[in-house]
Amino acid sequence: MKPIERSARKSVFFWSALVVAAAGLYFLWPRPPLSNVPTGPPAAQPSRVEQKSEAPAPPKGALPVRGAAAAPVTIEEFSDFQCPYCARSVTNVKQILEKYPGEVRWIFRHFPVFSSHPTAPAIHLVAIAAGEQGRFWEMHDLLFANQDRVSRDDLFGYARQLHLDMKLFEETLRDRDLLVRIETDYNEAVDRGVRATPTFFINGRKVEGAIPLPLFEREVESALARAKGAAAPTAPSGG
Repeated sequence: MKPIERSARKSVFFWSALVVAAAGLYFLWPRPPLSNVPTGPPAAQPSRVEQKSEAPAPPKGALPVRGAAAAPVTIEEFSDFQCPYCARSVTNVKQILEKYPGEVRWIFRHFPVFSSHPTAPAIHLVAIAAGEQGRFWEMHDLLFANQDRVSRDDLFGYARQLHLDMKLFEETLRDRDLLVRIETDYNEAVDRGVRATPTFFINGRKVEGAIPLPLFEREVESALARAKGAAAPTAPSGG
């Protein structure tokens, strides 16, 4: 089969994303009551105070980063919240951050494979909206831990679990800029030769797939060695 040209692939994403965005109006956003049906007085509800997110909100449009900002090694991941292989790799990257404190940072980039996972773009919107309140990584972990529970009620339940400002969360989901951010990441991934998820760039070196932790560590150690000007580690000799 002839490869799809990059410009064509971008166009496919753009129009597919528009369809997903339209579907998201129903799938994600609050639905108004039917106009001609009397609703009556609202049912009594127990009083409660909405708990707000206390995390500082990142600059609008900033890439999600976990780990030391000035770390010598950057793991840039293009990922899909509905990809099972991406879910498997989460634990590995977390272990890398723990093993190399201050030396590695993790950047998340959006690459929803909507041809296989039609609802993935909408789920990415939820993560970005949480990120606007400083809770991207907490939502990231919840979404990967619950890949089989992504109904509208589930997603809004995760937002409440993280004590997000729900009114702001719903308003943010209506912001078309969120879809633009996904498209920007997707297009950059295509330009950089990303073909599947997860795809990592470790200090620019491309690594595809959910590779085993020892191989991941070796890639990171090689990147650290290069960043520090030392010789890259060599494989142990047999015998």
